[in-house]
Amino acid sequence: MPNISTETKGPKGVQIKESLIPAATSGFTRGLAVTYGADCNHAAVATAAATACIGLIEEDAVSTTEAVAIIEFGQSVAVIGASVTAGESLTCNAAGQLVPATSGQPVVAIALEPSSTDGDYIAVFVVGITGQGFSSGNSAVNHVTAAGAIPVVSGTVGLGSGAALAMTLATPTLAQDGTTITVVAETAHAHTIKTAANIIQGNGDTVTFAAIGDIVQLRAVGQKWMIMSIGGPTPAALTEV
Repeated sequence: MPNISTETKGPKGVQIKESLIPAATSGFTRGLAVTYGADCNHAAVATAAATACIGLIEEDAVSTTEAVAIIEFGQSVAVIGASVTAGESLTCNAAGQLVPATSGQPVVAIALEPSSTDGDYIAVFVVGITGQGFSSGNSAVNHVTAAGAIPVVSGTVGLGSGAALAMTLATPTLAQDGTTITVVAETAHAHTIKTAANIIQGNGDTVTFAAIGDIVQLRAVGQKWMIMSIGGPTPAALTEV
């Protein structure tokens, strides 16, 4: 729908806003999803899909010295990057546009009206930071068969291959507090999850698996990964090193 129609309708109800300095003027435009920038006084347009965002830009940036309003909760106008339906949970794409969220992805906003055209402006209800604590639908299992990084997104990861998988897990940001990841061994190999030094509860940096069904659940708290539960046929093999 054209932007003018949304303007005529206008957001209704309570809004919670924060004034932040844009990281750049180019591309920092109304309706895009943002994260905190270099610090909690700056904002940057999301550059990765399914990023946990703080809210939507209310107005185009004029300069990198003038603050811009970021809507963090309540009705707003958003730019979409795919067809959406009314009532659908939305996450962001790599351009900061809102798109339908799939299972396990953080929710930025809820669509209040449908649209089928990329680049359209629609009315949404922003959940921002509050949406980072829940994800769209039931958490689907991401079956991994090659070594690599585990996304910092709430959900379940199954490790299964013909050899041990060396997985990495990034240090969570404060904005990612509450992100909960469950990892299960689907094959009987010495799969590992490695973080930066001393990031896993206490002073750990490695979780090691051994048998099919070995499991660990990690939750991001204060830029650390806390072990919420650990178990399986050989729970002693799930160790911190």
